[in-house]
Amino acid sequence: MARLLHIDASPRGIRSRSNMVADRLIAGLDGHEVERLEVFDADLPAFDGAALEGRYALIAGDPVDEAVRTDWAAIGRMVDHFMSFDGWIMTVPMWNFGIPYRLKHYIDLITQPGLTFRVVDGQGEGLAAGRRAILVTSGALDIRPDGPMAAYDFQLAYLKAWLGFVGVTDIDVIHVRPTYGDEASVAAAMERAYAEVDALLPILSLPARV
Repeated sequence: MARLLHIDASPRGIRSRSNMVADRLIAGLDGHEVERLEVFDADLPAFDGAALEGRYALIAGDPVDEAVRTDWAAIGRMVDHFMSFDGWIMTVPMWNFGIPYRLKHYIDLITQPGLTFRVVDGQGEGLAAGRRAILVTSGALDIRPDGPMAAYDFQLAYLKAWLGFVGVTDIDVIHVRPTYGDEASVAAAMERAYAEVDALLPILSLPARV
């Protein structure tokens, strides 16, 4: 049995079309344990100048304010939680050609040297290697890789680059586009996404780490 973290980056709850598709995926994952993290409801510590300076001070062994130490202890627990899973399902709507700010906040918190990556001979080496990510990406516009607006997709490009940086190279993508427009177009987009889920499930390999 694999343990999976569903990182939900939509604030729309049950109205989220990416989550509707993810729910179909999760329902088909018999024998696997899936935990959900809603980033818009999560308690994310501030990642500001004080936090950055505190990180450098902690690495150097210098004294830091107790509040900063508390924040970094919380960030450490978040990283441990993220890294404890065998894989991740991410539901990510496109916001202004990129990702929602709360997801970026979460990624900024957990992408830390020595925790999710390390530097070896001047190169980054991801520490989450050997695991799988399934991205359910949605957008109001029909910005699919084979479409005329593909150049605007900084959502999927960013997510793949970040996952690769932390060591995740087994990445499946399910597109839900367009989610805005006439009823027939949106319904067709949902049917395409559901079909992608149904095609992925029989061939999906999610071995648990040992």
